Amino acid sequence: MIKKPNNWNEVKEFTDRKALPLGAYVCKVKKAAVQATDYGEQLCVLFDIIEGDFRGYYDDDFKANQNQDKKWKGVLRQWLPKDDGSEKDEWTKSSFKGMVTAFEKSNPGYQFDWNEASLVGKLIGILFRNEEYDYQGKQGWTVRPFRTISADTVRDGEYTLPKDKPLKNKSTAASAASNGY
Repeated sequence: MIKKPNNWNEVKEFTDRKALPLGAYVCKVKKAAVQATDYGEQLCVLFDIIEGDFRGYYDDDFKANQNQDKKWKGVLRQWLPKDDGSEKDEWTKSSFKGMVTAFEKSNPGYQFDWNEASLVGKLIGILFRNEEYDYQGKQGWTVRPFRTISADTVRDGEYTLPKDKPLKNKSTAASAASNGY
């Protein structure tokens, strides 16, 4: 006979997580912090969807996750400029300015004051894209945050979906495997 666990009535049953469809969503910032990496600083913006059929998507996902080491999955990472004069840094500045502009357009009267904490509670549109992954022997595609746009751009549907992002060097590895190398 199987022994019934003590907390059986409180245990949540395992269910498949509903996948987030590719698109753009109006979101609200829960936390914003600058993190240092080996490649430079990143602004990490933790958010959740606040409008539409997927409202509360990341909060629901977090609450449903039973793992001890669970992490918030609604995170957009933006590289911060190094001011080193390089071409790559000019692209980073342009990308960051796009983010700041999207925040200012999404929150009338708000002006970014160079304090990332001022982003908490602000609305923002986030455009998502398909990205291929290969993690711990599992491969596939998932929808991940790509970049910010204004909340009104999302509401008006005036955005273009970005191209899918396949894994780098995948085709080389796949052809080598198919050729028996």
